[in-house]
Amino acid sequence: MNVTPVEAKLMAICIELSFALDSHDNRNITVITDSLVTARKIMELHVNPLQVVVAPLALKIKTFLSKDNHNTIQFWHCLLRL
Repeated sequence: MNVTPVEAKLMAICIELSFALDSHDNRNITVITDSLVTARKIMELHVNPLQVVVAPLALKIKTFLSKDNHNTIQFWHCLLRL
């Protein structure tokens, strides 16, 4: 199976965000990425190859944000420099 760079970045964001959401001590989560387009795919409803991973994560995000009005998730764009 070939994995595109977008799919690889999306999977990495999903894994790390999932770990952060599972920690009961976190109230403010910041995701730093070089691709906000990829990060937005977490909340897209249309079918994509990683939907099996993204759908449960979207539910975790909803639960996290609705649990407390002070809980936040921020996505920061950081340019990739090689």
